[in-house]
Amino acid sequence: MKYLSIENELNYSKKRYEFTKEIESIFIKNNYIQIKPSIFEDYENFIAINKRTPTKSMVKIVSDKILVLRPDITTSIIKSLIPRWEDNLVLKLFYHSTVYKNEGKEGIKEIRQFGCEYLGEISMEADREIVNMSLDILKKFGEKFILEIGNSNYINGLLSELNLKEHQENKFKSLILRKNKIEIKDYMEKIKLKEEIKETLYNIFELNGCIEEVISKAKKLYTNDLMKKGIEQLEEISELLKESECKKYTNCDLSMVGKFDYYEGIMIKGYYANVYKEILSGGRYDSLTEEFGRRVPAIGFCIDVDGLMEASKR
Repeated sequence: MKYLSIENELNYSKKRYEFTKEIESIFIKNNYIQIKPSIFEDYENFIAINKRTPTKSMVKIVSDKILVLRPDITTSIIKSLIPRWEDNLVLKLFYHSTVYKNEGKEGIKEIRQFGCEYLGEISMEADREIVNMSLDILKKFGEKFILEIGNSNYINGLLSELNLKEHQENKFKSLILRKNKIEIKDYMEKIKLKEEIKETLYNIFELNGCIEEVISKAKKLYTNDLMKKGIEQLEEISELLKESECKKYTNCDLSMVGKFDYYEGIMIKGYYANVYKEILSGGRYDSLTEEFGRRVPAIGFCIDVDGLMEASKR
């Protein structure tokens, strides 16, 4: 971020500090402990797990092997903790740190993030807590916001019907992430698909709105057990939201695709009015822990701090 004067920079820094303290207080109130993640990631290991992350967007450092300045904090934390995991351990962690992105001619972008990870809790209580904290944080900094809820099992189940090669599936996910309906239709023309799968895939963006209505529509469209599992998990979240006064701030989007590939189950994205990108994002990622030797229940989210500050001005 560029500043017009030293005074502007100091005023912004003061405001950011106040924001981070307010976010931190919500995590501490819920018994989360701060952790400091590593700044470096092994390049080969990272891209093996996060296949859709463009390699040109990574900030690479070449020594005896290629490292990257971390593009994602969750991967860094899980890599550190899971090899040392103990039975019956439950951890509630939060962080305030930075991820890095290579933007070519624009240089290296530093993205300040606040986030949390709830590890080892298999019950729906963890999902409830993460959703409620997301709503608490969004509500604290603005009145016009929405928390979108999706489920990766539904999308992954749908794409599994296509029998695509890995790069083709990644292409589809990227198109869905960008909500590019025209390119999706063009891409489908190149692949022989069952008519019912083609119809569901083309109309995936219609599965958006009130969670009960989306569930009702999705029940008529699922074609395999993984998609059914996604619907059942949404029904559980729907039950949790019935008890929340913040339900009016939620929306369901079954076309939701995460920036990273490791989500497995519930996904969330938080938006403010008149802001073009998500300010908060996260979900359940039990499968990521398996990449480091052990399957552990895991769910969390991160907040773009500078994005949050910008949204709060509008």
